[in-house]
Amino acid sequence: MNTQLKLSLAVLLIACAAGPAYPQNRDIMRLNADVLDLRERVNQLQMTVDRDNGLLKNMMEKIADQMNTVTANVQKVSQAVDTIRTQNDNTSRELKAAIKTISDSVKDLEGDVSSVRAQLNSLSNSVTSLKTTSEPLAGPDDLWRSANLDLNVGNWDLAIGGLQDFLSKYPNDPRAADGQLRLGDANFALKKYDQAITQYDIVLQKYPESDKTRTALLKKGLALAETNQPQQAISILSEVAKKFPGTIEATNAQAKLKELQSVQRPRTPAK
Repeated sequence: MNTQLKLSLAVLLIACAAGPAYPQNRDIMRLNADVLDLRERVNQLQMTVDRDNGLLKNMMEKIADQMNTVTANVQKVSQAVDTIRTQNDNTSRELKAAIKTISDSVKDLEGDVSSVRAQLNSLSNSVTSLKTTSEPLAGPDDLWRSANLDLNVGNWDLAIGGLQDFLSKYPNDPRAADGQLRLGDANFALKKYDQAITQYDIVLQKYPESDKTRTALLKKGLALAETNQPQQAISILSEVAKKFPGTIEATNAQAKLKELQSVQRPRTPAK
């Protein structure tokens, strides 16, 4: 039996026992009123407790839902991290494989280059050996081939000797202008710029109709730049750009001009 029922029975018993409302029963009536007031407060307290219990229950349910949501999100994040880690591992393996393939290819190329270089050196040595024998070379093709082989492998002195031999024996050969140009290139490679300029001038003067003239003019300008004659070099290179527009020689001349002019241009004094 709850408290509210007990209070109601107490009020009923008091009312029955009271009998007629004599003045001495005023205390009992006041007590009865207090009991009724107490019962009302108990009812209100019970309603408040029930309401707070409902709110607390709702709050706990919301917290439980939020915890479930957080747990689900944590699982999703963990799965995403695992996926990224797997992808990164796969990518790392693929990169390592690609790097190994490239490394192997580079090694193969290095081996091929070394093999070609060895063959060229062997051929050059064979030609050099032929030069030292008593049997002379058969003709202009042999001289030309020998000189250009030395030129290609960087035997500059041998190339110069071979080209000079070719030009002295076969000055009217159709390859004479090209041979004179290559003679200048060999001297240029040895940084003998004055000798190179002399050979380029021979091309320009002796073979003015040759298609080698624009190359000779360009290389003369480049050689002048190396001999610390920037103004003369600029003049020659400007002539190349003007006379032969649209050619590779003109493009190279313009590039070198920009370089020389940037060096020649006076700097603006700092304010």
